Amino acid sequence: MLKVAAFTDIGLVRQNNEDSLYIGCPWGGLEENLFVVADGMGGHKGGEYASRFVARRIPELLHARGKKGNIDRALEEATEKANAALYRISCESEELKGLGSTLVMAYWDKSRFHIINVGDSRAYLFRDGLLMQVTEDHSLVEEMVRSGRLERDDEMYRANRHVITRAMGTEPYVDEDLFRVEAPPGSRLLLCTDGLHGMLEGDLITGILTEEEDTEAAAERLVAEAKKGGGKDNITVILIDVLEEENT
Repeated sequence: MLKVAAFTDIGLVRQNNEDSLYIGCPWGGLEENLFVVADGMGGHKGGEYASRFVARRIPELLHARGKKGNIDRALEEATEKANAALYRISCESEELKGLGSTLVMAYWDKSRFHIINVGDSRAYLFRDGLLMQVTEDHSLVEEMVRSGRLERDDEMYRANRHVITRAMGTEPYVDEDLFRVEAPPGSRLLLCTDGLHGMLEGDLITGILTEEEDTEAAAERLVAEAKKGGGKDNITVILIDVLEEENT
């Protein structure tokens, strides 16, 4: 059984919220156990449009597919089709030219999460008191860190942390990452935009998830602490608790 809480907040600096989210509902397709977070870019209108398009189109594609076939391939195909459609819209509309969006989504399959990401929105697994970042940011500075060319405390890291190297809708084809993580009862999966992880260090996220047992209270406190830390971007959080009884 899953217990879920979700919040999206404009933050303290931005004039509009370019984040979007989706929480699965029982329509009868693969989308019923789906959770999506998207962070748009491309200006006031383009960013809002891109993230909402991603958060709506992927569930629609999975619903149309139904429950047949391989789950991982279904998630990848939905990501790629949504990307291609968003790219066409960007090319055809002068007003929306240059739009894009990050994507992190998770599908719950009885004992594990199947996770897709594009960009720098993240998935974390909290299990046995430990916080593990599941996804890898598709960003200039994180790719330099992984290759050993940059440290996270370097000034260049702070100055360029928002430069992402992959996004939905910016190219005709997208290269998404796929992860599978086992999540026994007591585990918590956190999906979030950089408005959260850019404001909070991992130790603080760990502390909140340890101290706040209630799902909604934990998610709400994460957002509040991100605002207290500066709230420089929109903040979106989906927190999913895996409980003892299996009931999707």
